[in-house]
Amino acid sequence: MIRGLYTATSGMLSLQRKQDSLTNNLANINTPGYKQDVGVMRSFPEQLLARIRDQEGPDIQGLPQMGGQAALIGRLHTGVYMSEALPVFRQGDIAETHDPYDVALLDNIQPDEEGNERRLFFGVARLNDPANDTAEPEQLRYTRNGNWSVNADGYLVTPDGYYVLNAQNQAIRVNDPDLPENNAGHTLEINQDGSMTYLRDGERVALGDQPLGIKMITNPQQLVREGTNIFRYEGDVEPVNVTEDPENVGFYGVKQGWLERSNVDPSQTMTDMLTVLRAYEANQRIITTLDGTLEKAANEIGRVNG
Repeated sequence: MIRGLYTATSGMLSLQRKQDSLTNNLANINTPGYKQDVGVMRSFPEQLLARIRDQEGPDIQGLPQMGGQAALIGRLHTGVYMSEALPVFRQGDIAETHDPYDVALLDNIQPDEEGNERRLFFGVARLNDPANDTAEPEQLRYTRNGNWSVNADGYLVTPDGYYVLNAQNQAIRVNDPDLPENNAGHTLEINQDGSMTYLRDGERVALGDQPLGIKMITNPQQLVREGTNIFRYEGDVEPVNVTEDPENVGFYGVKQGWLERSNVDPSQTMTDMLTVLRAYEANQRIITTLDGTLEKAANEIGRVNG
């Protein structure tokens, strides 16, 4: 009976964690580029129970007492736990915003030869000196949130304050306060392949010599979430610029003036939350029943001893 209490309690704790994950998904339903988490539930190892020394052997002087054969009772389940919450990197819907600093990343990159999933992300980083620093691999972070803005120094930044990087892992400067004639402002144009131009003296000129830093990550489940929309990569295969492989042409694109929405399905999430709630309540009733049974047994023992 006590084991039953522990099993039901572990179920309630894991369901609480899963409900928290679903609630976080629902709270970020309007966060651009957000990727929902899916809670992974696993069971603790089963235990095989047997009754040993089922029959005591004869007490013969000079011989060791031999117990009976173990009697198999059965398997005991020791509960479940939520081991991790894995993000789902499925492409979200895109919506038009008409803002030149909003960028949606369209991703249809196929798996590699070994069947590993491959996904695209914008490369971002925190830099102490964005005018001169190049982000090192350990500084790189990845996001699908293309809801950008221009900071006071004229650099493209994410809502979390990360600098948006180009293919050489350098910050992208849109406006230069010291050279106003070179300011792109709202004339910035980001092409489908990630190259950037702006209007100067009535003509389109390139903004730098590098396109956007669109990184292709193999096996994105090796990404670790930092905050809401930023990921850190801890895999073995180093992310590469998608523009480096000509075979990727036609399987990805950049759409300026659009935003990728969250890939959370509100209807499915609400259904999952109700399912988790019912399972939580079932475990709660089990604990209440076992507690009542134990109390009754304790009272019976008290009457017998009295």
